[in-house]
Amino acid sequence: MIGLAIHTSSPELGLALLELAPEGTSAMKSQVWPLGRDLTAYLHTCLQTFMAPYAWSDLAYIAVAKGPGGFTGTRIGVVVARTLAQQLTIPLFGVSSLDAIAQHHFSTLVPEAAPPRADQPPHTAVALRAQRGEMFGAVYQYQESSLQVVQPEALYAQTEWDSKLATWPTQHHLIQAEGGQAATVTGVLSLAQARWLGGDRPDWQTVLPFYGQHPVR
Repeated sequence: MIGLAIHTSSPELGLALLELAPEGTSAMKSQVWPLGRDLTAYLHTCLQTFMAPYAWSDLAYIAVAKGPGGFTGTRIGVVVARTLAQQLTIPLFGVSSLDAIAQHHFSTLVPEAAPPRADQPPHTAVALRAQRGEMFGAVYQYQESSLQVVQPEALYAQTEWDSKLATWPTQHHLIQAEGGQAATVTGVLSLAQARWLGGDRPDWQTVLPFYGQHPVR
């Protein structure tokens, strides 16, 4: 069983592939390309190269970072993922960019899904800059080997977000996301894999890009 994840919500392209063997073992590989404005021109070439030696028919599901993120990149990634999932008639998982950042952070701290270290703050806040001086923010914790949302993703004025963190009732670690988000494609894939193993099979039509204010159909 093969799972593929695509992340284009920042100027880079991130791809990740996970193979789950029948005996339950898994192997993940990932790669990032700093394509910038050349994303449209090279995305399909990068996909084909990255997929080798697997065929498209080997895919069991696809996952994509649905935003928030840059308008053009997010749209391209979601459109490509939707098209592939539709043509292959396989599930498509849409994963929040903030969720992917948090999952990537936790997997770096506890790569074998071990319990968090004693010196690790119980909560992790993720902030991503939006337009007009606003921030997207969410708070997470890693519990029972899985990412748990403590404060759902929302759009805040900078002063609101600062106040929320200043009065947060527990110790927390803050991730101020800037560049390099494509590397969190591994978080996209890990979260999708958990949903897949839990029996979730979302239809490609349910995944819409989120550019910062509202989903666009």
